[in-house]
Amino acid sequence: MASAREQIRSLVRSADTFDQPAEDMAELQLEAAREAFAAHRERIPLLRTRAAETGVREVAGLDDLVPLLFSHTSYKSYPVSLITAGRWDRLLRWYSTVSVVEPDEVDVEGVRDIDEWTERITAAGHRPYITSGTSGKVSFLNCDGTDLRFLHDILENLTCWPDPLPPDPVRRAYLLAPASGPMRSIDGFRWHADVFALPGETRLLTEDPMRVSELMSSALLRRRMAEGIATPQEISSFESASGSREEEVGAAMNRIVDDIAAHRDEPLLIAGMNNQQFTLIQALRARGVPDGGLHPDTLVLSGGGNKGRALPDDYQQQFAAFYQGVRRVRSYGMTELQGSCLACEKGNYHVPPWVIPLVLDQAGEKLLNPELGVVEGRFAFLDVSLEGRWGGLISGDRVFVDFSPCACGRSGPAVLPDIQRYGDLGGDDKITCAATLDSYVRGMIHG
Repeated sequence: MASAREQIRSLVRSADTFDQPAEDMAELQLEAAREAFAAHRERIPLLRTRAAETGVREVAGLDDLVPLLFSHTSYKSYPVSLITAGRWDRLLRWYSTVSVVEPDEVDVEGVRDIDEWTERITAAGHRPYITSGTSGKVSFLNCDGTDLRFLHDILENLTCWPDPLPPDPVRRAYLLAPASGPMRSIDGFRWHADVFALPGETRLLTEDPMRVSELMSSALLRRRMAEGIATPQEISSFESASGSREEEVGAAMNRIVDDIAAHRDEPLLIAGMNNQQFTLIQALRARGVPDGGLHPDTLVLSGGGNKGRALPDDYQQQFAAFYQGVRRVRSYGMTELQGSCLACEKGNYHVPPWVIPLVLDQAGEKLLNPELGVVEGRFAFLDVSLEGRWGGLISGDRVFVDFSPCACGRSGPAVLPDIQRYGDLGGDDKITCAATLDSYVRGMIHG
């Protein structure tokens, strides 16, 4: 008989992934949580330590999961000196404490920089997706081959749920992103192009790969500039490089805008973070493309939120107006989740069955989940589908979650649209992979 975790993963291909009997699902999820804890406790030292410190030996109920949840800062708890000094073996040993990667699986001999370090882990059968804040450090979130295949299953079966788009490569594709890089957003865009775009008809914002070293260096320098300790030479070099990149990427954006305008009567795939999407919409409007003027079989992927208030308050309304009549992916999520909570016809974000939502008090210490009804609190979760790392995490999001059946007719739980931010437990505002890519590409365009 298939394990509880396998049964839950198989629901990605069911008739309605998000409409399972609540009582049956609660029992199956609890058994899957037990399986995940037992498996990861043996392989992930940080989880084993957390369990010993809190005295949790087994998962008898959801309350037992709360002391086992990680903060997002757990995934960037390494000393930055390991990277600046090139201590790749020691960085790998740290990585083995928060993931299932074993140090002897990865050959770090001759590694020159952090980009090559992530490439060596990828070559060993894992994928170290990154997210970043403003400190100059990045988080490394490990996925193994099973996780990557499951992500692709989500894409093929649930894109544009509740009216899923069947896999069909009929679109010209425009990816407002680098050619490659260890970010889930970049991989996701490329996978969507593989499934939904015409062969040979994918255009990128840049053919260059995203470099983790460049992202970290830029964040560190911006922090030094904000603190007033950056040298004039550092600032001059940064501004010179930013100017060259801005010119290059600006020209690429103009070519994409012209091509979309010329082919707007054909099915398209347009994928990019919110800042790039907003820039694109403004440019297309300037070219005379009206709101609702794209082919109805166009597929639009966007995300990244509006951290830092870089966009106008009505940007979502502007997106909805311009992309009226096309297929859009509407979801709430973060890199730490496999897939996302997808929006139903009523606009509520349904939590996928492989994710156990844990609504906590603001301090992140007490479970508030009701049997039925709406509860407000800090969003935490256990993603039982993950194999490459422990899927229990506390976020910085303040949410309202409805555990009753949704107005769309499906079972709960569902996250309601009013999503805001708490200050994170660690005090460092978390930026997800999507937002990291957003800021990375925005930096390419604006310096």
